[in-house]
Amino acid sequence: MHLEELTAGLGVTFYVNIANAQQMTFESKITEVNPKKHLVLVEAIIRDDKVLTFKGKIGISVDMVVAFPDEKPLLFQHISMETLKFDDNTFCYNISCTKEGIPYNRRGSFRCFIGNPTHIKGGKDMEEHEVILRDASATGFSITCGPEVPLEIEQLAHVLLEDYIEELNKNYSFHLYGIVVRKQELENGKIVYGFRLNNKVGGLENYLTQKERIRIKKSRGK
Repeated sequence: MHLEELTAGLGVTFYVNIANAQQMTFESKITEVNPKKHLVLVEAIIRDDKVLTFKGKIGISVDMVVAFPDEKPLLFQHISMETLKFDDNTFCYNISCTKEGIPYNRRGSFRCFIGNPTHIKGGKDMEEHEVILRDASATGFSITCGPEVPLEIEQLAHVLLEDYIEELNKNYSFHLYGIVVRKQELENGKIVYGFRLNNKVGGLENYLTQKERIRIKKSRGK
C-alpha cells in the first residue's frame, strides 16, 4: 500500500531514529490525503508551544507506522517530513515516501512467511536435522520440526535460508544464527521453535521487504 491509499483519521506513530541508536516515538493522526501529489498531511506534534521538526537534522531518520481498525499496522520507512503552517497559525506535517508500506508487528520488525525446507545444526555435538524455516524477520526466525530435534531454550543453532524470487530473477542465501527463545507444541505433534538472531544479517531485511511486497501485490491480484 502506498501513502496515497491511506485515509484521513487513521492514527500514526512516528519512530525517530537517532544516530547514537536512541529512538523516540510520537503519536499523531492523518488529517488529509492528496493522491495526486502522493502525500498525506499529519497533525503536527507540539511540545512547549513549539512544533517538533526533524527535517535536515544530521543522523536522524523517521519511520511511520499507520494503525488500522481490523488489519495489521503498516510501516513506512525513511519518510520525508516537511512542516507546513496555515493561515490560522496551525501546523501540520507534509509526509511523502517513495516506498510502499509493509506489515509491521509491535515487537519491532515484521515477520515474513518463508515455508522453505532447510537443515538445522545446534552445536558440534548435534547432528543436522531437516526442518521447515517457517518465517523470518530482521531480528529473528522460527522453524517447524518433529519432536526428534533436540533443541533447548537458550541454545544457539544455525539454519541456511535459501530462496529464489522468480519476479526478481534472483537467488538469495543467508546464514541465520539464532538463540532459542520460544517452544510451542502443535496439535499435530510438530514443534515450533522461535529464535532471536545472534547478529545482524546483511541484506536480510531488504530480501524480506521485497518478498513481502510481492506477496501483497499477488494477494490483490496485481
